[in-house]
Amino acid sequence: MKSQSPRVALYALTLQCISLLLATVLVAAPVCAQRPGTPAKTPAPREAAPRSPEPTFDNLLAADTYKMYGEVRNIGQLMSTGGVGEIVDPIIKLADPPQQFNSIIKFLKTNAEALATARLLLATWPARADVPDAFVAIEFATNEEAAKFAPKLESFLPGVLPPVQVTPEASPAEEARAGKANKMVKPGTAEVKKEATPVSSPEPRVERPAFVLSHTGNLVLISDKSFKFEKLRPAGSKSLFEDQNFRIAHDRFSSEPVFLFFNVALEERHKPTTEKQQQVTAEAEAEAERMQQAEETGKPAEAETTPDPSSQPTPIEVVIEQRPGVVTEGRATLTGGPYPIPTPTPTKEQQVQATASTQIGHLLDGLGFGEPQWPEAVGLALALENNDYVIKALLIDAPDAKHLPLPFVPQLIAGPSYAPDAPSVLPDDTEVFVTASFDFLQTYEGMRKATEAKTKAEVKQLPVGGKEPPLDMYAEFEKKSGIKIKDDLLPAFGNEMTLAGSLKSLQNLGGLSIGPTSPSKPATESSDAKDDKEKKSNDLFPMLLIAVKDREAARRVMPRILDGLGVGEANLIAQVEKREDTEMVNYAGIFAYAFVGNFVVISEAATVRRVIDANVNHQTLASNSTFRNSRRWEPSRTLGQIYVSPALMEGYQDGVRKQAATLDPAMRDFLLGLDPTAGAITYALSNDGLGTQHELHLPKNLILSMVAGISSATKNPPPEMNEGMAMGALQMIFGAESTYKAGAGKGKYGTLDQLVEQKLVNKPFFEKYGYNIEVTLSGDQFEAVAMPREYGKTGKRSFFVDKSGVVRGDDHGGAPATAANKTVQ
Repeated sequence: MKSQSPRVALYALTLQCISLLLATVLVAAPVCAQRPGTPAKTPAPREAAPRSPEPTFDNLLAADTYKMYGEVRNIGQLMSTGGVGEIVDPIIKLADPPQQFNSIIKFLKTNAEALATARLLLATWPARADVPDAFVAIEFATNEEAAKFAPKLESFLPGVLPPVQVTPEASPAEEARAGKANKMVKPGTAEVKKEATPVSSPEPRVERPAFVLSHTGNLVLISDKSFKFEKLRPAGSKSLFEDQNFRIAHDRFSSEPVFLFFNVALEERHKPTTEKQQQVTAEAEAEAERMQQAEETGKPAEAETTPDPSSQPTPIEVVIEQRPGVVTEGRATLTGGPYPIPTPTPTKEQQVQATASTQIGHLLDGLGFGEPQWPEAVGLALALENNDYVIKALLIDAPDAKHLPLPFVPQLIAGPSYAPDAPSVLPDDTEVFVTASFDFLQTYEGMRKATEAKTKAEVKQLPVGGKEPPLDMYAEFEKKSGIKIKDDLLPAFGNEMTLAGSLKSLQNLGGLSIGPTSPSKPATESSDAKDDKEKKSNDLFPMLLIAVKDREAARRVMPRILDGLGVGEANLIAQVEKREDTEMVNYAGIFAYAFVGNFVVISEAATVRRVIDANVNHQTLASNSTFRNSRRWEPSRTLGQIYVSPALMEGYQDGVRKQAATLDPAMRDFLLGLDPTAGAITYALSNDGLGTQHELHLPKNLILSMVAGISSATKNPPPEMNEGMAMGALQMIFGAESTYKAGAGKGKYGTLDQLVEQKLVNKPFFEKYGYNIEVTLSGDQFEAVAMPREYGKTGKRSFFVDKSGVVRGDDHGGAPATAANKTVQ
């Protein structure tokens, strides 16, 4: 089950992302307008808009009114030209969407012509309290078109947005009476006897529309509460379209159908300072406490902390363990319970790899030290270009900001723009390729300073006499290696760094799961050739490539690096292999490296040999036509690139073919009707001086396959999802039983019906995912079991939980699980 959990999580996460996208593109107005707000004293779904001056789309909002802004262009065309319509199609056919969703899609398609050139503005996350929480404006070409569409929208929205319950506002007379009754006694006056105030019956809640709709000029406006135009943009304030950061992002993504803008700087300005003040206060208190400890003597403190023997618990039985072959230097090891299972002794290679990995991890910890550098603003855009769905992001930094490729890695500094050279070295069948340009010198200096600052801050928090940690791990590395990082190591290497490999090898690296393994080769190939190619692909271990500026200097420092990492003894077993003019240094199967082209290639020996052979035979990734064609959209010089070959899509298609007989017919027909051409996933990082731009291209048929799979799973969940939901249901019942016992149960557990009656659990939710849930009571105990409704189809394992809260389970052929089963969570 553990291996399936990420899949279940992926279903849920991807479904949430798709739902968010659709909500933004299709139903931004009604969904956001559903928030209940402060009711108007005279609720009315339609308000008269001011006649003069008429607001326009570009001057509606001030720059500091909302933190989040969205714009959808040509709404009707999105439904008719295939962009959003193709994503909605599998959801309607394969899932079981709510009626409101179907109504919205039908309304948009019916009015696609009227909305063909319309623009939708969505603003939310207000920076002030006197504006709506959500504000939507739809711009039409003429005033007449807006006036014609407004009644349609007004009659449609109540069907998908039911009225909300609100408490009516008190009248002025009632407010005056309440203020008089609650008038406070002035300080210093004599004590006044409190009289009981009669409690008036609460005001009955009333219904009001969930939205307010108005029309002015060529705009149709929707909000969750009444508003005034002068509040949206106060007199003398700067328009949103006059804000420099907004203009940069808006102009950059002027042609994309969906545009989003997040004003990060505005959010930072409105953040409460209490958190920072609390941190300063805590640091001051800690410093005062440390100084107080320094003034006090140690003996009284020891006397105060000496435990009272009479208050100590009865000691448990212990075993004095003497392990054969282990020298304990006069110490006895005390263990309780059964004799522990011995851990297998790691091999020499595993010990070397573990030591090196630990040391590298310590050296790279400094990348995350320091405060993240968030941009001043972020612009996002979504588009359909050719056969790719495209996601673009522009991060606009402050003028004096560091050039960070990732804002949350504060010490990783981007290098100069470059044209990647690694494809000219990598084998042509490389399936995953990730490259970036780094300024290693600035990165190192930032890491070192941040590490020193963090270490010094930790030393201040240590009690007097506490052991101080080492101040500089980099100095320790230099001492062991005998080289200077800044003067000897970094000048030998360039800016380009690349990680590459096969889908399977990178999937296994660090537990990543980026897709299925490479598909089998066509049946026309001979079995020997097929087996040879599959073995060759599977042998492509992850490779690290670092650009080299001075090969002789790099050759000298490579063995020293091992000394600095504490595994210098590996140099004693190094063997040199030559292939034409290329030398490979092999460390007895632990790892190997070779200088190929302008790079040092580091991996296991077989993979490094393949890189050398690919260069000798001129069969590199740069010569792969699929790789070249998929990257035509990228700028010539970038800061980073990612390439995932069509093998990922081919793997999904291969899986569909193998499972065609067991797939839902509607799902199978939809997938087989997609374009069978497999495309690559590509990404580029660049910076033209206005901001850091991220651009991701995803094949349309891959996205549609994923949407179809998720949609089908929501209607007919796979057994793995059902099992995960069943375990979650039992955990929910455990929490509900605890709440019921402490409340309505008055010390007793409840039946499933009693839990439902108290609204502690949702029984229809349990029944949706193919499992029967039963709860039995016995004295001060309860047991809950979950059994597959159709064994083998809706699930195989049964599950059990009791008042311990531990979920247990196993395959019982559909019978209930028991407390004797193994723990599953």
